[in-house]
Amino acid sequence: MFSKPVSPNSDVPAASLNDTKQRRSVLHDGIVIKGDWHSDGTVEFGGAITGDLTVDVLVVTSTGTVEGNVRARSVTVEGHLNGTIAAIDVILSPTAIVIGEIEAEKIQVDFGAQVEGCLTAKGEDKS
Repeated sequence: MFSKPVSPNSDVPAASLNDTKQRRSVLHDGIVIKGDWHSDGTVEFGGAITGDLTVDVLVVTSTGTVEGNVRARSVTVEGHLNGTIAAIDVILSPTAIVIGEIEAEKIQVDFGAQVEGCLTAKGEDKS
């Protein structure tokens, strides 16, 4: 979290600096954010946020609460989400409670998930 900035002359390969797959933010329950959150990596969110999330991969854990809009490549909701989701893949786990609109290529709704809103699964255009 508080690491030294990497200088251009360091021994760290440039490829590893741009590898977003290694970036992971874990925000546990008890954390409260008021405002928007942006990340080019994976965000595991167990706290409460009032604001929009723009991330690569989002996991809203069973203790997580999101009041806002989500834009991501992949979204898994185990907790509460009140807002819109725009993604490629969306998974709503059995403990998910979602109020709002979801637009994605693929949407998986597990038995037990509670959804109030509109789901739009666009699928891939194979033409």
